[in-house]
Amino acid sequence: MRRVTFFLSLTFLSLSQGVIGSGYKIAPEPSYEVALTFLHNYIDYLNDRNQEIGRVEWIKKQTTVTENFKTALTKYIENSEFLDFDPILDAQDYPEGFQIAETDSEFVIVKGTDWPGFKLTLKLIKVEKEWLVDGSGVINIPKERRIKR
Repeated sequence: MRRVTFFLSLTFLSLSQGVIGSGYKIAPEPSYEVALTFLHNYIDYLNDRNQEIGRVEWIKKQTTVTENFKTALTKYIENSEFLDFDPILDAQDYPEGFQIAETDSEFVIVKGTDWPGFKLTLKLIKVEKEWLVDGSGVINIPKERRIKR
């Protein structure tokens, strides 16, 4: 009985630390909440009619996105002659709030809270010990992962 209890305790300890068998680790689920936090803060920024800084400057100050995202957005905007849509939202119009619709490893699809037909793909990656947004809309999202408009 002691052996079984010890084995079960050791198994539980291994699983709770993300280790199974010989060196394999369970990938922890991304913190999808960071995607919602980023989007809600971004919508607040867009809706602020008294904003004093541009989109690129605002993004550069955000701690919920990766440096890769900041660089990709900057390059996208600099290389675009005319933007008739928001590349982060991949749309001209957008809902006021979002909720999680689907998750798939590092990708998350959100939908509008009051506009469920509006969907958007975001990419999350783990940097050191925290999950950050590495892609949204057309920024760092592969074409096959983007929502068809």
